Amino acid sequence: MGANSAGCSVWPVSCSSDKPAAMTEKGSSAHSTSSGDPKLDRRYAWAEAAFKEGDPKAAIEILDQTLAEAYGFTAAWHLYGLAQEALGHNEEAATAWRQCLVLDPADHFGARLDLARVGAMPAEEATSENFSGTLFDGYADRFDSHLTEALQYRAPALLKEALGRICALTSRSFRFETVFDLGCGTGLMGEAIRAETGFLAGCDLSPRMIERARAKTKADGAPLYDKLAVAGLTSFLASRPDKSADLVIAADVFVYLGDLGAAFAQSARVLQPGGLFAFTVQSHSGEGVIVGEDRRFAHADLWLREKLHEARLRPLRIEEASTRQDRDRPVPGLLVVAERG
Repeated sequence: MGANSAGCSVWPVSCSSDKPAAMTEKGSSAHSTSSGDPKLDRRYAWAEAAFKEGDPKAAIEILDQTLAEAYGFTAAWHLYGLAQEALGHNEEAATAWRQCLVLDPADHFGARLDLARVGAMPAEEATSENFSGTLFDGYADRFDSHLTEALQYRAPALLKEALGRICALTSRSFRFETVFDLGCGTGLMGEAIRAETGFLAGCDLSPRMIERARAKTKADGAPLYDKLAVAGLTSFLASRPDKSADLVIAADVFVYLGDLGAAFAQSARVLQPGGLFAFTVQSHSGEGVIVGEDRRFAHADLWLREKLHEARLRPLRIEEASTRQDRDRPVPGLLVVAERG
């Protein structure tokens, strides 16, 4: 999803979507920021303003009144959880976010991520694909400029450089006949690797990101990508034949997935023997998988090695690499290149 935020350094309090969802009271959709009642929507806006201005107690007081009249107002429950968390009331926050999931099981507000952040849900179970897809639909128009200028994003360049070094060291040709670009976003990774690629296919959850990637062309005017699909990366890989790719690449995509086991297994299945699997992750110094304050997943080195081993992928290189800045500081990360045996 797009190199998927490698994106916003501050994630939105809530987000809306055009996609159909179950309807709540007063005609509002389960993932809408509207209750369907203008009076209650104004209250929600006041609560949101109070929260952003650093007064979570005032936000809670307003939301208590709002939710008393619109119990099915999912956005208000999500904000209520954030305000309770800001006061140090993590149990109350978790209760509010669980109510979000009751009202919107598809989790367009990323409540699972928030539950994992406060330790109320295992991080490996907290992936919220609908939240990620909706977020990046709204981010597509400024994605390239924000990443490359504001966040100094460099995952595509780092991955290409690492692949070039490995090919040189192992006497491989630095060319891949078929490449699958997972979470391709607007096509930044595709632009970086296109010259070394025969057939290039990409997938992303965000339709608007795919539109931007589809609009990009090679120097000769031909489309940058030979195939593009609006799909989650695991489902995209599952639709590909066995041993159909020479390279599977994922630039800053796994920061939006907790459990990478299925993605690793499917990547191994679609790779030719000797094919390469290259990706970046956000990392942390502890164990396993966590969701950080930025609502992104961070994976520990040892956990990644274990999952690669389970998928029968042999690491050729695992090195520390920061792919972007956040608040003017490098974000800790790992760059991984593995080989299918």
